[in-house]
Amino acid sequence: MLPFAIIIPCFNEASRLPIDKFTEFLSKYQAVKFIFVDDGSKDDTANLLKQLQQKYKQITIIKLAANKGKGEAVRQGIIKAKSEDYEYIGYLDADLSTSLEDFYELYLLAKNNLLDIVLGSRIQKIDTKIERSFTRHIIGRTLATIIDNRFKLGIYDTQCGAKIFNRNILNEISDKPYKTKWFFDVEIIRRINQKNNSYRAMEIPLKLWKNRKQSKIGIFSLPVVVKDLYILLTKC
Repeated sequence: MLPFAIIIPCFNEASRLPIDKFTEFLSKYQAVKFIFVDDGSKDDTANLLKQLQQKYKQITIIKLAANKGKGEAVRQGIIKAKSEDYEYIGYLDADLSTSLEDFYELYLLAKNNLLDIVLGSRIQKIDTKIERSFTRHIIGRTLATIIDNRFKLGIYDTQCGAKIFNRNILNEISDKPYKTKWFFDVEIIRRINQKNNSYRAMEIPLKLWKNRKQSKIGIFSLPVVVKDLYILLTKC
């Protein structure tokens, strides 16, 4: 059984993909597998990924013909990693708002403590550094409160894009497409709760999280977010 695979969903990431950070990590941690899922990008993302793959054999690229959304990109990456028999599989945002080093520490925590789920969390503490706009923080906390009141998940930050799962529960989260674009993370936890009540999980505050420039979330995303929230609360 192979140790750890990291799924990186990518959609038009040519101007945001921190190639130098991936290069540094890949050179240092050669046992870690990366699965980049190109979610129908229209820019130069595919070429950048191919150039990186030529240098590092631990990279696999999945190319989706059309944009399916981050949730489906992650799901396709999970299916691929599961077929290759990895013990732990995680996913992370392409802009590395969470650093690869911090994410690797989450993996070690999961492995050393025999955990099934580790969730990164953007909790502002005295020993953490979380950088995001006040507006996004308020919106995020409002959504998290609504979701927790509905589903009682007991999770502070469901939307943080840094999550790791043991392969034993991957069937629960990859057997069918997600119904929402913005809240597929919540759907994942809901699926696990519905099928498995004996897993071991921890939510861990990230040491550093930095909202990168050129974020894809803006005022024009609001109607889609509201629609997805309605679907999540009524149909998931």
